[in-house]
Amino acid sequence: MFKHVLKTLLLLCVVVSFAACSSDSDAPEAQTSLQLELKVVPENIQVKEYKHLTVSFKELNTGFTTTQELKNTNTLQIVLPSGTYHIIAEGSIVYSNNAELTEAKVGGVQTSLVINGSQQSKTLDIALKSGSSDLILEEVFFTGTKTPQGAMYFGDQYFKITNNTDQVLYADGMLLIQSAFMTNEKQDYSPNIMGSAMSAGAIIRIPGAGTDYPVQPGASIIAEDAINHKEFNPLSVNLSHANFQIFKEDSDDIDNPAVPKMVNVFEKMVIHTQGYYGYALARMPKEMSDNTLVSQNSYTYQYNLTFGGDVYPMDGTAVKIPNEWITDAINLSVQDSFQWLVTSPSLDMGWTSVTTFDGDKNRFGKAVRRKVIGTSAEGKNILKDTNNSTADFEHGVKPSLFN
Repeated sequence: MFKHVLKTLLLLCVVVSFAACSSDSDAPEAQTSLQLELKVVPENIQVKEYKHLTVSFKELNTGFTTTQELKNTNTLQIVLPSGTYHIIAEGSIVYSNNAELTEAKVGGVQTSLVINGSQQSKTLDIALKSGSSDLILEEVFFTGTKTPQGAMYFGDQYFKITNNTDQVLYADGMLLIQSAFMTNEKQDYSPNIMGSAMSAGAIIRIPGAGTDYPVQPGASIIAEDAINHKEFNPLSVNLSHANFQIFKEDSDDIDNPAVPKMVNVFEKMVIHTQGYYGYALARMPKEMSDNTLVSQNSYTYQYNLTFGGDVYPMDGTAVKIPNEWITDAINLSVQDSFQWLVTSPSLDMGWTSVTTFDGDKNRFGKAVRRKVIGTSAEGKNILKDTNNSTADFEHGVKPSLFN
């Protein structure tokens, strides 16, 4: 009798357990009804018409993707599986510009947005996208190289700046900017000026009076330590014929008297070997001096650093570079460390890298470089420039100057 009862109880437990497991596996996926408003920044832009907008959603854990199109509206109602999303919005609007109606492209990005609960309302900032007819960043070699003995060598980092137009351009006065913030460290910085300006942590400037340094269509200029790095590392490159050198007076930089020095405008530019910063080219007003640029545009930002459960109030100083001054921008990071874009999406809607994880020892000797989409009638390369570094750049490629 006891064995019969025990057998019945065991059978009942099995049935109950199976039912519980079956119920879990058949549970419906959690869904969230999301109302998303696309908001143009800065707020003083008077939008007259939302002509066409496309919003793409990608859930970061499952890879689920969907795209929605909007016409004549900036509000979207959609039901999504609950999760963490990467959202991209692109399209065109008509706005009032000095009493005239102007049509312009807009774009916005939101990374790691958590969408859960039965209902949720969110706002996504979108901004006017700049269309550059000036010099652009073709290539950034930031990783450095390794010596035959396996030591790290960083002196051979460089920027390759290119004329992607069919007109002669002049490099004189061009600003090269490094962001104040890092793409792998997102904080709630206040004030948030990204909709109107880039926060610069370091600025250098190409010298010249206006027409001293012409750049022909399809041609490039190189900026960095202008020495033959092969003398220090045979696996490196000879940059002694670079167009400009980034020279810091109180550092170990070696001066090449034959190469013009870039002007140090604000702080020292130290290039991270894993990227982790945004870089931009910009033109300040011709009548503005370096001192005026810094004095009139410096500002203090604050944020709270959380560490070990404690909160530490922090602050820093940066220089505001208006977005309309910027001709080109790129966000650099590492794939598993990226947290946010440090420029307005109007300047760059994506980011690029050379490696997938932090500290990858295979990153050395690799660069990011723009894709070639064709050739001009004169046989010059035409570079891809859609203001989206994810789409525009080849990542983890051999630096062009090493070929």
